[in-house]
Amino acid sequence: MITGLRQRRHAASARLFDDGIVCARVRRWPSCPDIAHLVLTDHTVAPSVTSLDEWTNSLRTEGYSSIRTGALSQNAAKPFVLRGFHEIQQLALMRMKTPFSHLANHSSRRPHHEMRPLRSQRALDVAARLDHLAFESGWELDVNGIEEACRATPVHRIRLAVTATDEPAGYMVTGRNGSAGFIQRLAVDPAHEGQGVATSLLQDGLGWLTRRRVTDILVNTHLDNQRALALYQRLGFEQLPENLHVMELSLRKSGES
Repeated sequence: MITGLRQRRHAASARLFDDGIVCARVRRWPSCPDIAHLVLTDHTVAPSVTSLDEWTNSLRTEGYSSIRTGALSQNAAKPFVLRGFHEIQQLALMRMKTPFSHLANHSSRRPHHEMRPLRSQRALDVAARLDHLAFESGWELDVNGIEEACRATPVHRIRLAVTATDEPAGYMVTGRNGSAGFIQRLAVDPAHEGQGVATSLLQDGLGWLTRRRVTDILVNTHLDNQRALALYQRLGFEQLPENLHVMELSLRKSGES
């Protein structure tokens, strides 16, 4: 097993930890730059304890106060638990796995809202503002975080939903990796909740995946988000029995504030 730590740049705001078997992207947490956000490129594959120790020591040396993971499967979370990480959030994992002929129905449904691609810096700033409004403080994404969500899959689609009066109402990042599709991020301005914005975004994303013959689609959402759970279930997603786990480790020495 290769245990030596290799680091390489991954865009301006992030880098990769790579032990030759498992890779993880690392960037600063958007609202708390002293927190390192460690995201495994495959959330189901656990790093070795040795690799995790090396990554932790490296981030401690760089001055981070804590490490927060991305969503981890139960198996992938085990070495983190062994090294003192504790759970701070559980996420429901949902999957749509249906025959292509059934999923094709989504491609024929036109979203109620107009969809626009987000290509410019100004458009990404709009998406970041929507994300800030949609998520609790500490869990929102900035522009760099949104770009990281886009890079999480080899192919992605990011769309902005606007109202009839040309007001931005929500955005979504949809990803594809081979035959697998992913709802990477979905944010709706609370001022437009209950107006079908999320449904429009999902219809657009599911239609895009359908045209690329993706039939296995995954999404995760907070266990307490009953509105999101009900929406995904209504569109054909089923909740899987195993939840995902977000873990955190404090790097402060005993007695430090």
